[in-house]
Parts: sequence; C-alpha cells; structure tokens
Amino acid sequence: MRAVEIIPNLHRVPGVIGAAYLITDGDGVTLIDAGMRGSHRRILGTLRRLGYPPGALRRILITHADGDHVGAAAALLAATGAAVYASAAEAAALATGQPSRDIILHGGWRLLYSLVRPLLSVPPLAGAHILREGDHLPALGGLVVIATPGHTPGHLSFYAPTAGVLFAGDSIAFRNGRVRRPFTLATWNNDLALASLHRQAALRPTIVCLGHGPVVRNAADKFPL
Repeated sequence: MRAVEIIPNLHRVPGVIGAAYLITDGDGVTLIDAGMRGSHRRILGTLRRLGYPPGALRRILITHADGDHVGAAAALLAATGAAVYASAAEAAALATGQPSRDIILHGGWRLLYSLVRPLLSVPPLAGAHILREGDHLPALGGLVVIATPGHTPGHLSFYAPTAGVLFAGDSIAFRNGRVRRPFTLATWNNDLALASLHRQAALRPTIVCLGHGPVVRNAADKFPL
C-alpha cells in the first residue's frame, strides 16, 4: 500500500490499521499521527519518495495516544529529531506508554482486544509539546487545534480552513456513506463524542481525513443534520 495524494502537499500514508498524514508545505514537513509500531518504515519511505530526507520532518501532531496512532512515534523521533505535539492529557499518556483511558470490554470483544493489545503497545515517550484549543501550526496554510474529547479525554482534531481539510483522528467515523460519531465500544465518553461531532460539523469541512476509513470528500453534506 503506497501513499496517496489527497490534494497538493497532502498525502495519506496507509498502515496495517488506520492511516497517518504527511503535509509537505509550510515550515518543514508535518506528520499527523504516527501509526502503530513499525509504521515508521513506511512513513520514512514515503518521505524519501517525495524527495525529503528524514530530517525534513519537523513536527508530529498526535490526535490521541492509542497505540495505533502513536506506536511509531518514538522510532520517528529517533530517526528524524522531530518534535512531538499532543494535548496535556494525551501527552501524559504518551509518557507512560499507556492509553489515556481505560477500555472496558466484555465477552468476545474482551478476548479480541487481549489478542491484539500486544500489537498496540507503545514505547513511553516523554517531553511532548503541549497543544491547546485555538493554537495555530504552520502547515497547509495554517492548522487550527480543536479540542474534540469523547473517544479519549484529550483527543485533538486539526483544521486547515484555507484548504477546507479536517484531520479528525478517531473523533469521527464514516459508515454507510455518512459521517458518524466513533464506535461506542472504545469511546471514553459518548456524550462528549457526540458534542465533538456536532462541533466539527459546524466547520463544514470540504475534506475529512480519518484515523480509520476512507478520505471523505464533499464532507460538509455528509454530517448528520
């Protein structure tokens, strides 16, 4: 699976589960989420194919600290020297290598999670720079940090108003042709998740880049009314 260009200067890098996103404009290369352990090889390979050395990666923006989004962050930091950015709650989880909330499952789901959990392990990573609601970052014409709690306590989304692109992480799901709130099974607070969905709908983004699932185009018309 190779990276796919979404718009100029923005590529989706697919992983075993989920995706990361490379932005190649602005002040150095920006990566949104790092994928699970081992994903650094594909991300660095994509950088090379795009003509960038590892050191061109300046910043890694974390939507949340689940293993399928941050598992390769430590390896990328070692290979590139990039700075890692996250909310305070997710940065605290990164420092311990543990998720930022308990995942309580039952029956078959509990068994399945016990089987895949080793694949989602995260090396502890301290020293992440703290992002707050309303912060701006120099990528894709300017990225605005949006607090979107629900799936996890400190989940962040990133919105590029000039390009109309929303990086939603796991705060949004896409099912049956519609934008939806995330699955309830692994969501920390479903009421907050629904509020975060409505908040992002109000942005009326043209494109939504998800942690899992396809890139959603003409996205403004696919949110719930």
